[in-house]
Amino acid sequence: MRTSLAALALAALPWAGAAHADTTMVFDDAGGQTSTVRLTDGLVRMDGGDEGWMLYRAEEDAAYIVSPSDKSYTRIDRDGIAALGGQMDAARAQMQRELANLPPEQRAMAEQMMTRMMGGADKPAEPPKPVATGNRRTVGQVACEDHVLSARGGGKAEVMCLARPEALGMSGAENDTVQSMYVLLGSLSQATGFAGMPAPAAAELPGIPVLIERDGTARQTLTGVSHEPIDRALYSLPPGYTERDASSLQ
Repeated sequence: MRTSLAALALAALPWAGAAHADTTMVFDDAGGQTSTVRLTDGLVRMDGGDEGWMLYRAEEDAAYIVSPSDKSYTRIDRDGIAALGGQMDAARAQMQRELANLPPEQRAMAEQMMTRMMGGADKPAEPPKPVATGNRRTVGQVACEDHVLSARGGGKAEVMCLARPEALGMSGAENDTVQSMYVLLGSLSQATGFAGMPAPAAAELPGIPVLIERDGTARQTLTGVSHEPIDRALYSLPPGYTERDASSLQ
């Protein structure tokens, strides 16, 4: 993202240059649900809907998917991602063997379906790469620049409007935490290969997504940013919850 965009953000938002200890971002999605991202140095919590929430701890480089419905959580770290990748590789090899026994027309249809889901039956999908369009706008009173994400398996491309951390009032430590989380989730997406988990290449994501669109329709939109102190108890796993194996994510 060009330096001129940072200057525009700072000029438009007098408070943007001040880094804060805590940042809370609120998003609305196309289904009318609200999600909340609470972050501070080394910690991120993301809540959305009634299905559960996710916690990321930079010190562990691990994410926790928490499910209140069955009082469980799943820990995702590098070792777990490697194990999941091995399981997915074995599943792909089994699919290839089964495809070889199908009639040509059925095999072609099955391969097309796998390409849409996984970017190919024999390998994980490559992470989508954001390409700047030069279009700039303001979302939730935050300046951002549009980036197109290449589609997987012939699917429809998405547009992310990315804001610089300064425009959101985020500290450098908070931004480092978010980027570390992106890298971990990107590794998970790459290991499993499912297009349903589209994590962009973190090293090539020059900002924080404040708007995600597909076919001109907003799927997720930033509606507010605040910097009130966040209760650190929100970054704790609920007592009495049972840990589930990472293989349950498949």
